[in-house]
Amino acid sequence: MRVLPRTAKAFALAGGLSIAVQPVPGFSGEAYCFNAGIAKGWDCSESSEAELPIDHVYHTLKIRVAKGQNADDLGRILPIEQVGEVPLPDGDRVVFLGRFRDSMKAFRVVERCREIHSEECARYAPKVVKIGLDDKDVEPGSTEITRADMQNKAANQLVAARAEPVDLSPRVVDDAITESIGTLQPRGLLALPASMKHVLWVDLAEGNMYVVRQEDGRFITAETISVSIGKNGYGKVEQGDKKTPVGVYRLLAHLTDEQLDDFYGSGAYTLNYPNFVDQINSRSGSGIWLHGLPKGKDHRPLQDSDGCVVLSNDMLDDIGRYVDLQNTPIVLDDRLAWVDATVARAERDGLERAIDSWRQAWSARDNQKYLSFYADDFTSLDKNIDEWRSYKTRVNGSKSYIRVNLSDVSLLAYPGEDNTVLARFFQRYESSNFNAKGWKEQLWRKQDSGEWRIVFERG
Repeated sequence: MRVLPRTAKAFALAGGLSIAVQPVPGFSGEAYCFNAGIAKGWDCSESSEAELPIDHVYHTLKIRVAKGQNADDLGRILPIEQVGEVPLPDGDRVVFLGRFRDSMKAFRVVERCREIHSEECARYAPKVVKIGLDDKDVEPGSTEITRADMQNKAANQLVAARAEPVDLSPRVVDDAITESIGTLQPRGLLALPASMKHVLWVDLAEGNMYVVRQEDGRFITAETISVSIGKNGYGKVEQGDKKTPVGVYRLLAHLTDEQLDDFYGSGAYTLNYPNFVDQINSRSGSGIWLHGLPKGKDHRPLQDSDGCVVLSNDMLDDIGRYVDLQNTPIVLDDRLAWVDATVARAERDGLERAIDSWRQAWSARDNQKYLSFYADDFTSLDKNIDEWRSYKTRVNGSKSYIRVNLSDVSLLAYPGEDNTVLARFFQRYESSNFNAKGWKEQLWRKQDSGEWRIVFERG
């Protein structure tokens, strides 16, 4: 490991080691990992002053962008929140992507990006990183960088450095996405209707929110955004426990800057907590929002809210374009895993068959088969399984015909509930003496036998 002087062409930024960069024409860039979180902002010329200490240490991907290149093109390959930018004397710029609370989280993002974008992202991989240090350069071999050396070794096992510059012209970016987009998606994302273009997926353990876009039958990460959660972590149970809930929620309403105190930043989205799963489990509390940072702040620790999910005001304003109020789901996940689409497809196909068999049995007025889809511990909040069977037997028996059609089906595995999936769909019901249409939600649970059963339903 070699410490570069600040006058070197490599331009070693405060607290970070970089690899020498040769001048490259046109569209090009190289990537590094970098210690960030400077109290006074992102001006590297100031960060080396002793009187400007590091406030919070974060790790971010540092990208050198050639003069004349559009840095926004980076977002198409590395869809990560841009948190800073520094101009260089030769006209190039350095942009910073993401605030990661430890270096290995940053490396995992790069590694996952490489799995998706393969060859292109390998060229972005960081090689030499200074970890856990303040803004003072230190000589290799000193005790202060022992931990850095260990993490560098681990990081280099994950990512391979490429010295050549990357062509980020629109044509090359489009080709890279087309050829190597990959099929990774959140394990719990089984199906969305064509009309639903986005879902917000929060990794509560890592402190990242992913905006996942549906495009041509694939799920693509459109944004990666750092967030803060409850002071006491996640798994909300009761009012005042300062925990963020785990579950699937919807964004109901948008509150503007003018409607809120400065504490909530530039705005907020309200969530439907407590939802029916929370009510079944007797969880209490209210006022869980997705909102901005208090005005005057640009970052917070991972666990810092009273239970809300908090992100930067710039990103809060930006995600408005992804949100369809009352419909867009936000998944607060305690065990996020990324899998190939084929894994999710196998789970989805079995459940879709079960849902269609349930619909067909209902339409055929086969009451015994219809009711066999409901679990013994089923609840509708106002009826248990015995009351439900009695009610449905009476209602179905009064019809000379029933026709049921479903559309706009979404299937999301429910975090915190084993082998359980939330199904939401638009139902059209016609019968000899009553017609209705509207949204229905069901909770399906996979039994040890592999069969699916309904444990909750409401229209």
